[in-house]
Amino acid sequence: MSIAIAGASEHQAGGIIPSAQTTTSKKPYPLIETLKSDKTKRALNYVFNGGSTALSLFTFLNGNFNFINSIQEKLEKASEIFARTAFAKVSMIGAIDLWQKKNPLALLGYALSVPTAILSNGYNLWLASGITNGLCNFIVITDQREIVDKNGDPIPDENGNVQYVNGDFSNRGWEKAITTTFSESFKMIKEVVKKPEKIKKISHSVLISSIIEIFGPLVSFAGFEKAGSFLRNASNVAIEAGLLLHKDSNDKSPSNNHSKINLKSPIAQSGILWMTTSIIDFLKRYDFVSERVNNLTYLSLGFDRAASILFTNGIFNVKKTNNG
Repeated sequence: MSIAIAGASEHQAGGIIPSAQTTTSKKPYPLIETLKSDKTKRALNYVFNGGSTALSLFTFLNGNFNFINSIQEKLEKASEIFARTAFAKVSMIGAIDLWQKKNPLALLGYALSVPTAILSNGYNLWLASGITNGLCNFIVITDQREIVDKNGDPIPDENGNVQYVNGDFSNRGWEKAITTTFSESFKMIKEVVKKPEKIKKISHSVLISSIIEIFGPLVSFAGFEKAGSFLRNASNVAIEAGLLLHKDSNDKSPSNNHSKINLKSPIAQSGILWMTTSIIDFLKRYDFVSERVNNLTYLSLGFDRAASILFTNGIFNVKKTNNG
């Protein structure tokens, strides 16, 4: 299902063509409704990412322990194709979800992930995806961004609880989503410049790290592979360290603070796996490591797809709220 189909379905339901409302618009299209459901998207996430994870990890193990040496070459080709297919397919799922949530930069990141998967080989898929991942992270950045005053201090609600921008703009519209995303991002950059300690906040740390992550692949493909890989992977480790503190922005309980690791969050769980992926991807580019451990590319692809299972489920959990 493409973004265009998702958008068309929503526009019809919204009454762009009034005459259709009395005839067919009230009748849901079974296939479209099935593809848009979280149940279907979660199932596809498990099938494609789960299958790719298992195949990639087996390819790594077989390449090092020679369980079935005769099929290793075929396993490597199959793993690469399956990983790229899973990356593209799950990115489409994420794009559909972000289209519904009207989160512009995160949507762009997931949409660009499809051509990235097509144009990249297995060895550089993780490196190239730094550009798209940096954009995808805006679902977390906006979801965890506190509503602040002109001094950058949180504005509590009537009960004294911290309020969040929230990454779901479905009830606020595209214009509000775009203006809010960019204005809050510039505010956070200014806040970090004025008060460097603000970098400890998940929204700020993920924003700064995501900007660096986007530039990493560009530096690498400009001819400085190791330097670009370092930027991409080091920034990703910083991002994932921030994701370990991810909380549900709709949870107003006193225990929902941002000072403790929340391993109950699937986004936080994905952070651990992606930190591991970054370390492996960086080390595999050095001969003294790759000559001693075979097929590190498939190990990194396996961890990447396992993390994607958790993160994709996590963005489904960004609940809809009425914030204006």
